[in-house]
Amino acid sequence: MKTTLLISLLAAGLDLCTNPFSDPTPVRVASTPCQMLNGQDRPYPCEFTIATIYFMGKNNEVLAQSTANGQVIKLPKSKAVSQTVLEQGGSLFYNVSVDFRRINKASFATPAYRLTRSSITDPISPGETTIVNNAIQVGPELPDPNVRPNRVMFKLQLNYANSPGSSPTLIAPIQLLMLENPVTYDKMTKPTYHHDRDRAEAWRTFQMSVSFTQ
Repeated sequence: MKTTLLISLLAAGLDLCTNPFSDPTPVRVASTPCQMLNGQDRPYPCEFTIATIYFMGKNNEVLAQSTANGQVIKLPKSKAVSQTVLEQGGSLFYNVSVDFRRINKASFATPAYRLTRSSITDPISPGETTIVNNAIQVGPELPDPNVRPNRVMFKLQLNYANSPGSSPTLIAPIQLLMLENPVTYDKMTKPTYHHDRDRAEAWRTFQMSVSFTQ
C-alpha cells in the first residue's frame, strides 16, 4: 500500500515538472487602450505599436535605429544607397525598414493599411502628409509573442541645399511616420479629432540629420 502511494506521488510530481501549465484554457486579453495627445483614451484602441525603425545604407548595413519618439537620427552621406548631385544641392537615398506589431484587433475592417510620412511632427492638414505605401497587408488576429513583427520597407529621399561657406542643409526632412487604418482614420473626423497622430494606429517621431563629412 505504501509502495503504491509513493509511486503515485512520484508520477504526479513528474507530470507537474514536465507539464507545469496543464490548464489548456486560453487567457482572454482585454483591449489595450492608447491615449491621444490631450491625454484622453482614444475611442478606438490603437491597432499597432511601432517597435524599431531601421535606417540602412548601400550595403544593407544598419546606420541608425529609432526605438522611441524624438530620437536624433544621423546618417552618413557616404553610406547612402544612391545620390544625385545638382549645382545647388542634391538628394540622398536610404532604405528604411519599419517593424511593427498588432496589439489590438481592428475596430473597423479594411482591405489594406497605409504608411504616411510628414516633415512636421504634428500635421493637422491633408497637405502636410504624404502616403508612402497604401497597400500594407496585416492579419486581423493578435500574433503570438514569439512571432516576428510585421515589416514594411521603403526608400527614403533626403533633399539638401548647398550654401556657400557653410555645410549643406536638409530641406524639409522627414520627422514623422504614421500607420493608418483608412476606415478608422475617416471615422475620426475633424474638428473633434484635430491631430493626425490621434487618428493613426501607431506613429513615431524623430529628428533627421545627415553627416555630410562622413
